[in-house]
Amino acid sequence: MSQENVELARKLFEAHRAGGIDAVLPFYPSDVRMSPGRNWVEEPVYHGHEGVRTLNGLFAENFDDWGWVVHEIRDAGDQVVALVEMTGRIKGSGVPVSTRQGIVASDFRAGTVADLRFFDSWEEALEAVGLEE
Repeated sequence: MSQENVELARKLFEAHRAGGIDAVLPFYPSDVRMSPGRNWVEEPVYHGHEGVRTLNGLFAENFDDWGWVVHEIRDAGDQVVALVEMTGRIKGSGVPVSTRQGIVASDFRAGTVADLRFFDSWEEALEAVGLEE
């Protein structure tokens, strides 16, 4: 099952790159939870498809051409950790930005993922699932 979860995560990132938020919603159940991380200044958890749209909208409001570069997706038992780089350009300035993040996906159900936790570094995400770099 865990290799299936890794493939699901990979397809989710591919869908986001190809079709944006509308393309990824089918990968999330209606009760999905997204926790953007300890340094996030807005809501600590976003719930449901509306929450996914809200969180996505916050990035879309502030960045042009933002997206994810996936460096690696690892199996962590009943969890998957994605080592990614968020890239884009600050709206109105064109200044490029790039930040490494780790995303831990869990609560996989019938081809969907119901819980995503974002971390400010790859190391933090790997530690959260008991893996090393």
